[in-house]
Amino acid sequence: MNDLPMMPQKIPDGVDFCLVTHIHLDHFTKDYLPKGIKIVVQNEEDEQTIRTMGFSDVIAFEGNEFSIGSITVTKVPAVYGDNAAVAEEMGSVSGFILSGEDKTLYIAGDTVFYYGIERTLEEYKPDVIVLNCCEATLPFGRLIMNLSDVETVCNKAPEALVIATHLDSVNHSLLNSDNRKKFVQRKGLTQICVPENGEWIEA
Repeated sequence: MNDLPMMPQKIPDGVDFCLVTHIHLDHFTKDYLPKGIKIVVQNEEDEQTIRTMGFSDVIAFEGNEFSIGSITVTKVPAVYGDNAAVAEEMGSVSGFILSGEDKTLYIAGDTVFYYGIERTLEEYKPDVIVLNCCEATLPFGRLIMNLSDVETVCNKAPEALVIATHLDSVNHSLLNSDNRKKFVQRKGLTQICVPENGEWIEA
């Protein structure tokens, strides 16, 4: 729905690991990625699926964490949908905590806010939180976070930088970046960043 800021083949340049929260087509595709890239997935089922696409260096979590150099990657829970029927239809999804020497990054994944997200925020106290929050919705229910969910995360983690993603890029979303920016202004939630396409965020 939007032009990329560079050719898609260029995006993986210099990437050491590809962390995959789940394998829906808008999160993982065999196109453009070099077949030898290191890929980390949430479970053995996703590992086998990605291997059938021709990727050779794929590992699934054994337990809930592993290390990449000085960074510890922890798999944390997520729920893909605002009711049980939606969650069952959409399948398994995970979030990731990346803990470095100085800061902690939380990639929530495709999820709604629920008690599992609250527990993750309380336990890891992330400095930066990436939320997929376009309120993507299908006829049988809402799939991921909406404005209310984002506000709740901000209230639970008032010191964190919250990066709002999935805006302007999902055809079944109910929110775009303009909606989000107006919401930030109206609520005074200055901790939320709505990046422009191709923008680098350093924190």
